[in-house]
Amino acid sequence: MELQVDSNTKFKDLQKKFSKAYPFLKIEFYKKPHAEKELSEKKDIIQIDKTISNEAKFFKPATLKINEDRTVAEIEKEFFNKFGIAMQVSRKQSNNVWIETSRTDYMTLKRQNEKGREMSLVLQDNKEYENQGLDTE
Repeated sequence: MELQVDSNTKFKDLQKKFSKAYPFLKIEFYKKPHAEKELSEKKDIIQIDKTISNEAKFFKPATLKINEDRTVAEIEKEFFNKFGIAMQVSRKQSNNVWIETSRTDYMTLKRQNEKGREMSLVLQDNKEYENQGLDTE
């Protein structure tokens, strides 16, 4: 997958394309990067309706090649190096609960997405199991 970034690209455009390729992952953007194995600070989050060119510390149109064999750390670092904006990948844990992958940034996008899918299946199986025990009298 390639993410094309030009002067009109909004953060939400990148989020949509990324989530389409990796449905159990999402990306958010921050003014500052997080420390290794630390969480991003919510006060630094960038609103997704803004354009990247307006928020970037430095901007030049670019293409990011994001394939499933790259690690989270690699793509987060590349995005920061190109635009001076921190990207944070989160993995779906259950329903609408997402966890930042900061402690597992060494994993590939493929593995992170698989882990998110597995957690969603576990949650679905648990709900089905709980529903089987309900009386419908």
